[in-house]
Amino acid sequence: MRAMIAAPRSRETMTTRREALKAFALTPALLGPLILEGLAQADGTPVSSAPGNPAQTPTPAAGGVTVREMMTQPLPTMGNRVGTVLVVEFAPGAASPPHHHPGPVFGYVLEGAFETALDQGDPVTYHAGDIWYEPPRATHRVARNPSRTEACRILVFLILAKGQPILTTSDRAPN
Repeated sequence: MRAMIAAPRSRETMTTRREALKAFALTPALLGPLILEGLAQADGTPVSSAPGNPAQTPTPAAGGVTVREMMTQPLPTMGNRVGTVLVVEFAPGAASPPHHHPGPVFGYVLEGAFETALDQGDPVTYHAGDIWYEPPRATHRVARNPSRTEACRILVFLILAKGQPILTTSDRAPN
């Protein structure tokens, strides 16, 4: 399998899985061991996280998209920031409305395929095992499961200011 990291507004940045994993080497230091337990169980079953921060039950979103917050953890070395881990499930053919995230986003396709287009960039399709990065406030014009027969699940790690919403809908229409 290959791992691709999408640079802001560019599809040309490619890296190997080893290079991508090396780039994420600091993640355990930032988040602690509970996140690793949650990721290992990211099969859609809620896991317990930090005291007072239980994993949430799935939240249905628009048009066949379900969001499950696996964990939100303060990042003490980053001031007033938190790391949030989500599993987002897209039913066959499902799409989310245009939106943006206030902080950086790291995504990984657990199963199926995921198609996204940021700002004015071309759509990019990621498959199981692919990983990507999105810059803060980039508008998802397209965020969908391109398959009409198979579900898609993605793992998302966001860095946000404490109390910030995970996403904000946008007035920009998808293509």
